[in-house]
Amino acid sequence: MGANNSCEISRLPEDCLSRIISLTSPRDACRCSAVSSSFKSAAAADMVWSHFLPADLDNILSNTLDRPFFPSKRDLYFHLSNHGILVDDGKMSFSMDRPTAAKIYMLSARAVLIAWGDNPQYWQRVPHPGSRFSEVAQLILVWWLDIGTTFSCRHLSPKTRYAAYFIFKLEADSNGFDIPIDASIVYEKQEEQLKICLQPRNATTRQNVDDLIRYPKVRDDQWSEVEIGEFFYDGEDEHVRVKVDEKKDLWAKRGLIFCCFEFRPKI
Repeated sequence: MGANNSCEISRLPEDCLSRIISLTSPRDACRCSAVSSSFKSAAAADMVWSHFLPADLDNILSNTLDRPFFPSKRDLYFHLSNHGILVDDGKMSFSMDRPTAAKIYMLSARAVLIAWGDNPQYWQRVPHPGSRFSEVAQLILVWWLDIGTTFSCRHLSPKTRYAAYFIFKLEADSNGFDIPIDASIVYEKQEEQLKICLQPRNATTRQNVDDLIRYPKVRDDQWSEVEIGEFFYDGEDEHVRVKVDEKKDLWAKRGLIFCCFEFRPKI
């Protein structure tokens, strides 16, 4: 945009500028704030950020125990993209991808099915200082691992490619997770099966085997994540099913701390 064009556009009424900016993206709206004082004011308008917030936001906020209040839609947007909120009695977390405004959901250990998850002999539900949820699932000892969930895609942003992630930590004395385990994702009757390893990749792993296995990476919040698979949500009311399991070799497993499954846009 040239200087003369920028000057001409700046003469438009602020509500016209706001309407134009609302047709862009959150990232572009932030860039517009640096053009001039008139653009900065127009880019901060509720008209702009209401367009980026999801249409069902009131329904989402009504499902939280502590509904946040912010003086502007822009402040609300940045809170949701930076921190998110807990919904469904604290069992799920809702947030937004800042650059694209796409929805992100995390399903806690209380929102998924864990084989023998309610038996304290095998699993314990405990608080964890690094988790956004009130509790995580700490594995005491199992031979048969099975963690999965089915999630309604109507909660997600339509026309968006999503990836599903397994979010976890391994304790120092963990056992049984140095060998790849099974993972799967099912969407629209199409199933993707793969192998994941919860231990980090190491230099001794053979390259040809290594290419067939997905390994974890450490996130900014210090949890580890491994991608289970991806799918394109076209807007139809479908369900996506994800699972992480090991039922074949039946070796003793312990020391896994399961936080959640996460569905977020694949950038």
